[in-house]
Amino acid sequence: MRIHVVGIGAVGNFVAFHLRKSLHPRHSVVALHRSETAKLISDLPNGAPLSIERDGTLFSQDGLIHLPYGEPRNRVRRSDFAPASMDARDDPAVRQTIGPIDSLIVTSKAFAVRTIMRKLRHNLSRDSTIVLLHNGMGVYETVIEDVYPDPNDRPNFVLCSNTHGLYSKGPLHSVHSAVGDIKLGIVPDPLGRRNYEASYAAASRPADARLSLDDLANVSSEQPDGARYVNLRNTIAALLHAPGLCATWEPVTDVHIAMRRKLVVNAFVNPVSALLQCNNGGVLKSQYGRATADRICREAEHVFRRQWSAEVNEQMLAHNPESGAEFQPAPFPRELNAQIMRREIQRVVELTKNNYSSMYMDVKLRRPTEIDFLNGYLVRMGYRHKYRTIMNMSLMHLIKMRGAIPHAAHAVQS
Repeated sequence: MRIHVVGIGAVGNFVAFHLRKSLHPRHSVVALHRSETAKLISDLPNGAPLSIERDGTLFSQDGLIHLPYGEPRNRVRRSDFAPASMDARDDPAVRQTIGPIDSLIVTSKAFAVRTIMRKLRHNLSRDSTIVLLHNGMGVYETVIEDVYPDPNDRPNFVLCSNTHGLYSKGPLHSVHSAVGDIKLGIVPDPLGRRNYEASYAAASRPADARLSLDDLANVSSEQPDGARYVNLRNTIAALLHAPGLCATWEPVTDVHIAMRRKLVVNAFVNPVSALLQCNNGGVLKSQYGRATADRICREAEHVFRRQWSAEVNEQMLAHNPESGAEFQPAPFPRELNAQIMRREIQRVVELTKNNYSSMYMDVKLRRPTEIDFLNGYLVRMGYRHKYRTIMNMSLMHLIKMRGAIPHAAHAVQS
């Protein structure tokens, strides 16, 4: 087995570290780096090991393979960083350097995922499995529309919700500031070839419902598209069996709920901390911050309720009354009520009060932000369902304004 991880920031470093630690040495973990950072990584001593810091203790893990992707700017010394251009539509040198990708875990910024997918398109196949482990929502839909519009050529996709508190302290050095979990949800097969949640749906009682790896692939049988399902099974198994990741495989509907909850937390904490240039603990210290959080949650609940109603209507239209089963729509999830999401914001802020959000750092360093996939997602969904998300739109516009002018620390004094 060979797992590729792309986007080796705080989260990517954390995931690659624990995969390499738990997998047998015969399985490879490959870290893919942007070409502009490859030189920096290659200059690190001792073979560029990964480091995770937890409660002041530093843990290191070596044995990874480091490869670049993207247009090279600097030649590097290490042989495993052989420069390769990925601008060509189909560059054989790139495919030979990186090789075919069976399992790809994408931990980059949300706005970069589509570009990465296009650059790695010729290393991926319909039998590959792609795990999207990023902030925000709407990325999967963008990738499907732009890169994989044909369901016959589409790889398996796994959506994730990650609640671990992590930040980067340097190249290949992550600080694990708060233990959380990673929820994995497999996107249903668009052609209906296999039900990945068959065992769960077949349970006679909710308490007995369990997902089964055997529904992904029976590795002892030969079947059409066998490689496709074996890759999916191996990817899920590798993530589940890495204890440090605290990963669970859950029905994709439950993962969508978890992703929405995390979206709302980030839609408040990230832009407010970035605009105020404060740590996470500072965003709720004033009544104005608390009022902003309340409004974000109320707008999000309205959007999610309208999304849920639209999904129920689609299910009702697709329901076959001749099957004999009565259509029973699921009730709106309690976890997406405004008061529940507001308490989640309070909990996360308290847990990470000394941390600085990724958007804080992006604004401070004048880098692109993920605002379009956080508040921007809620704004777009509001438009789609005829509801105006005034607070989310205001925060999105303010972040874009903030990015258009120099940060105060860089301003020239007259």
